[in-house]
Amino acid sequence: MKTNNCVFMASLLVTTLVLFVYPSLASKLEDNEKPLIDPDVDLGSPFARSPTSDVYNRHMSSKLSKEFIEYAMVCGQMMGEFRCNNEVLSEILQDKPASRYCCMKMMIYGEECHMALRELMFKIYKYKQFASKARPRIRQVWNRCYAEVGGLF
Repeated sequence: MKTNNCVFMASLLVTTLVLFVYPSLASKLEDNEKPLIDPDVDLGSPFARSPTSDVYNRHMSSKLSKEFIEYAMVCGQMMGEFRCNNEVLSEILQDKPASRYCCMKMMIYGEECHMALRELMFKIYKYKQFASKARPRIRQVWNRCYAEVGGLF
């Protein structure tokens, strides 16, 4: 038993010494590869921190046209503001059906208005993680509401 421990300790010591003398080639970059981050940048600096949701939203909105954002915001106001937007969002994300009133508001202002508002909504930081799965549901909510109250218009 004592011999096994001595052999293990000796092999561990030899392995450690060899690793110090011959550093791994995997730790070196290929000649044509560049580091992902400039080696002179302190990783504790603000560079390494993630942007806040406000910064993300400002950056995202700067990529959209001012007209589109204004149009989507006006649509949100016309289609029932807070109450209906929450109901429709709950139907999209949680399968909780929006009220008949909110469906009627959606029908009055049209599919284009509904789609623009939802497109903008799923670009903001809070909801962007759901965007890929929510987009098909946006159309499903429209279709359900249209089936329920569309014939009245």
